[in-house]
Amino acid sequence: MVEFRPFVSKAPLALLAGLLVVGCAENKMHADGATSSSVSRNFVENLVLPSYRLLAEESGALEEALQTLANNPTDAHLAAARQQWVETRPLWEITESWAFGPAETEGLDGDLDDWPVSVLELKQAFATDPFTADTFSRLGTTSIGFHGIEFVLYGDGQRAADLTPQQTAYLALAGAAFHDTAEQLLSSWTGADGFGAELMGDPDGTVLEMIEGAIGTLEEVHLEKLGAVLEEGPEVLESRFSGTTNTDIVFNMVGAQRVFEDTGLKQLLTAKDAGLAEQLSESLAIGLSAAEAMPSMLSQRLDDPAVVESMETAIEATESTFNLMTRALETLDSF
Repeated sequence: MVEFRPFVSKAPLALLAGLLVVGCAENKMHADGATSSSVSRNFVENLVLPSYRLLAEESGALEEALQTLANNPTDAHLAAARQQWVETRPLWEITESWAFGPAETEGLDGDLDDWPVSVLELKQAFATDPFTADTFSRLGTTSIGFHGIEFVLYGDGQRAADLTPQQTAYLALAGAAFHDTAEQLLSSWTGADGFGAELMGDPDGTVLEMIEGAIGTLEEVHLEKLGAVLEEGPEVLESRFSGTTNTDIVFNMVGAQRVFEDTGLKQLLTAKDAGLAEQLSESLAIGLSAAEAMPSMLSQRLDDPAVVESMETAIEATESTFNLMTRALETLDSF
């Protein structure tokens, strides 16, 4: 029997709890009179910036864990590096609904999270001796970031004794590059000249961009992260080596929900169409529940009808939410 439980570490949940509490507090503050200015400020100051601070902090811990493993490749250090990868991963996935601006224009999204991983390119690179910083610099985005690191940590039932000098050199370089990119992302949104300030200077445009960001996440989930897998097979699963695709999707849904529920955006929509606002709120909750019902290790379970059914349920729920979010965009863009 399949156990329908998401593979979610307690640590990122604890870290995110503080972020979400802040969002809920601000949501209540603006519930009676949300404006585009209050929504955009709440979005930047109480959702985006705290999330990127957490990501930068945990990416530093990931860099350290990978460097430790590279210096001394033991099973204990491999387990610690895997655990830190799992701790860091949701802190990025929750931000996908606001992966616009510098994440897109400066290529930071791709450097952190391009997929599916290029297994062939990595294997070819690991055949070079020695593996140097120059070797690493020539890799494409599908060979670095979360998924390149994931492949080396988890691929082919990896044990510490199996790690080659090329792979340990890669892990040290990839960890440092990942941390640097996360720091760049935070910096790009911060301060008077940052993208966050730019957004708050155009609150009406920001409200629409917030909705478009959530729409993009919902579309990617139902079409690419799940739909494409049922059509093409496990090779296109996003986090297939660690078996945590389900957790990715849980936090994608949490991020979209936070944009709507915890910034005052729901109140803005309620003022224009209360019925649509309530429908969307309920649909986001249903979509999140459907994501939470999917099991881990999807790549090994696609021949199980119960697992496929759980994925199809999540696709249907997410697509429905996508359609409602699109209507919300049209409603708010028409005033």
